[in-house]
Order: sequence, then C-alpha cells, then structure tokens
Amino acid sequence: MHCVTLPVPYSGAPAYNGPDVQIGDVRVDGVAIYTPVGVWPIQGSRWLVISQPIPITTTAGWGIAMAVISAIFAVVLAPFTCGLSLFLLFGLLFLTAKSHSMSGPLIVSIQSGPYHYMAQEIVHSPLHAAEALQRVNFAQALATR
Repeated sequence: MHCVTLPVPYSGAPAYNGPDVQIGDVRVDGVAIYTPVGVWPIQGSRWLVISQPIPITTTAGWGIAMAVISAIFAVVLAPFTCGLSLFLLFGLLFLTAKSHSMSGPLIVSIQSGPYHYMAQEIVHSPLHAAEALQRVNFAQALATR
C-alpha cells in the first residue's frame, strides 16, 4: 500500500525573502524582531534613535612621523649647520596637523506591543552613523508594511 502525504495549506502572511538588518545585537527581517530577550512581531513596532556622538581631535599620525624624521635630519645635519636647524622648526610645524573623528553610542529603542528593548551600536565616523540610521529607517519601513 502506497501512502501519499498532501501538503498542509499555509494561511498567513507571505514569507519575507528580503535582506536581514542588524542593529547592534538586534536582527530584523520582514516578519519579526530578534532580540537577546525574545522574538517579537515587527508589524506595528515603534523605533526611536538617540545619537550621542563625541567629536575627537588628535594629532595626525603622519604629522608625528614627519616630525620625528625632521628631528633625525636636524640631529644628523647639526654639525654642518652650527646648531639649530630649520628641520627642527619644520618638524614642529608637522605637529600642528590634526585628524578629526567621532565616537559614541547610537541607541535604538524598540517597542513592539508590550515589549521594549534598547539596542546600542558604537559608531566611529559620520559615515558609519549615517549607515546605521539607514538600517533603522529600513526596519521602520518594514514595520509599516
């Protein structure tokens, strides 16, 4: 006797085949929000972003390297220049070169029904912060589908 198994019809939302989005320790797809404390439906969820970047200004690494090289030239050429060399002054000029960056948390508050979770992602540049905000906007768009 041959047994035939029929598939069980699926009644519900169509499966989401789009990309997953990672925001801190939270993963989002078109169906659910996956947090470390549980899985919640994405439909109707609310998202709030708090950005707290801290600007950081440091002496550029290439400036420090050039200052050291200038100091070495000044020491090597000191017997020929009768003391103070312009290489020392030129080396001090390199130390005024600055590099600018940012660092700080991007906190995302997620509420889905009675559930609430706060994810945190550390951003290291304005480009990284903009990319993280785009991922949150994409998750918000999935929530309103």
